[in-house]
Amino acid sequence: MGLGKTIQTVAFVTYIAEMKGCRGPHLILAPKAVLPNWRNEFKKWSPDLEVCFYDGSSEDRRQIREGQMSQGTFNVILTHYDLVMRDKTYLKRYEYETLIVDEGHRLKNAQSKLSDILREMYTFKHRFLLTGTPIQNSIDELWALLNFVLPKVFNSSGSFDEWFAAPFQGSSEDLSQQLNEEENLLIIHRLHQVIRPFMLRRTKREVEKELPNKIEQIVKCDLSAWQRLQYTQVTNKGKIEMGRGRMRLQNQAMQLRKACNHPYLFLNEYEPMDPEELVTASGKMMILDNVLPKLKATGHRVLLFSQMTRVLDILQDFFEMRGYKFMRLDGTTNTEDRSTMLSQFNEPDSDYFIFMLSTRAGGLGLNLQTADTVIMFDSDWNPQADQQAEDRAHRIGQKKQVLVLIFVVSGTIEEVIQRRAQEKRNIDAKVIQAGMFNDKSTHADRHELLEQIMKQDEVNLGTDVHTPEELNELLARSEEEVSVFEQMDAAATESGKQLRLLGEQ
Repeated sequence: MGLGKTIQTVAFVTYIAEMKGCRGPHLILAPKAVLPNWRNEFKKWSPDLEVCFYDGSSEDRRQIREGQMSQGTFNVILTHYDLVMRDKTYLKRYEYETLIVDEGHRLKNAQSKLSDILREMYTFKHRFLLTGTPIQNSIDELWALLNFVLPKVFNSSGSFDEWFAAPFQGSSEDLSQQLNEEENLLIIHRLHQVIRPFMLRRTKREVEKELPNKIEQIVKCDLSAWQRLQYTQVTNKGKIEMGRGRMRLQNQAMQLRKACNHPYLFLNEYEPMDPEELVTASGKMMILDNVLPKLKATGHRVLLFSQMTRVLDILQDFFEMRGYKFMRLDGTTNTEDRSTMLSQFNEPDSDYFIFMLSTRAGGLGLNLQTADTVIMFDSDWNPQADQQAEDRAHRIGQKKQVLVLIFVVSGTIEEVIQRRAQEKRNIDAKVIQAGMFNDKSTHADRHELLEQIMKQDEVNLGTDVHTPEELNELLARSEEEVSVFEQMDAAATESGKQLRLLGEQ
């Protein structure tokens, strides 16, 4: 989330080593993608601590075990979630002073394999979870994190639900509908009191008062005739007609989301007669083709996220066709290449315009604050995954206002995803944000914020696609940019180069 959790952790481990004589060993678990960043921060801020970077091939890890680990010349073992499970036979031999789990929401399922192995096979005196998103979907996840940290205190999920779950239920049959506002507030305040001793929360405004704003804009997109046909077939028949054949489909929700993105996602090998069909076949691609030249002309740089690697393939073809210099990071990118790519993209005067990432692989722990625009080509059912992705740009070190453009196809499943996301964000707002776990807020402050959140209406998602003028207003960060964008639109119209969505097939 860009709050400096890594630096604070390095400072903590260094402090207890130098001032308390506690030199470990400590076990730090982090996503594989950010391990190099952790190693670099230890080298930069605490070079006297010996860090065992436990990663690599099975042979690489064997050499580490027979070398640095067998000699005991380390204070910290730094590794990722998969290896702490795969190599538990070796790593469980140590009695660790502390376990520190970066992106601690990985433990949101109390019955997960990772949670079970850490509980049953490892020994820790202290446990810390670092996360900017302790609640992603439901209050049950908060209990799971508390149970992992303090299993003797938070030992029953049933009791936790019985005490605190009512205000966060959504169905009209739920108890939340039977409680009045005062009763809901009372329960939430009680929850805040219970978890306050175990949670330290910082917001970006507290950590970096000069951090520029982040503005989120939902960009309404249309469907091409080809997409409409596919979407209707999936909805009504659960299959796609393809010439003389047909494609039967599993997971209807995923197929509808694919239809919203691009019709090529249902094709294996296909060469269009007109290369511009890559753009005109998809409403989102038409918007993207409108937006990117304007962002480039006004000096902005872009992070673009998608859930689907096949969408990234299509986008890659598009960027190459338009001549944009870009990078791509997804689940197949190895750890060392990630570090090199980040350095190249973040270099002063870097000529890379776009960094394209899969939301799950590129949404955690990466510092890409040299970009000031984030485009969510499609959204995750879990809004915190999107939040994490957006915050690759909106983090400490960002000097410009960050604009987040969320592409949503009007009247489709994507609007449902947005509504569900807002419901989940409301849970986080009531439990975490309104709790103000920062040792500075008063009860009155917390009560006032909580009342405001309780009274907010559900976000009304419109059904109208944005006009070019409205799109320019969403995109522009100044009146000067509005003028530039209007001139670019006029020039495209005059030259006859303005594309139109694909007509009836």
